[in-house]
Amino acid sequence: MATNGDVQKRLAEVDRSIAVHPLASTPVREAFAVVEKHGKEQKDAISRELHERNLPSLDELGRLQLRTSFRWWRLHRSRRSLLKKLGREVE
Repeated sequence: MATNGDVQKRLAEVDRSIAVHPLASTPVREAFAVVEKHGKEQKDAISRELHERNLPSLDELGRLQLRTSFRWWRLHRSRRSLLKKLGREVE
């Protein structure tokens, strides 16, 4: 059975993996904020702003999501499980 220290160590590893994951990068987060700001129907405005701000394009964001979403989901699932084991509220 894992000790509290083991669980905390594993949580720190998961948090580090989340922090360096491509979906957590600043350019990607900013690009998703642009998409949210404009709404999904305004593709031309989104593409223009992404280009002007030198952020990943809609196509690049789509490819990134396809390649990395499952790992992102698993990391967050692991994090929730570890927090639960520590008796901490899931954020």
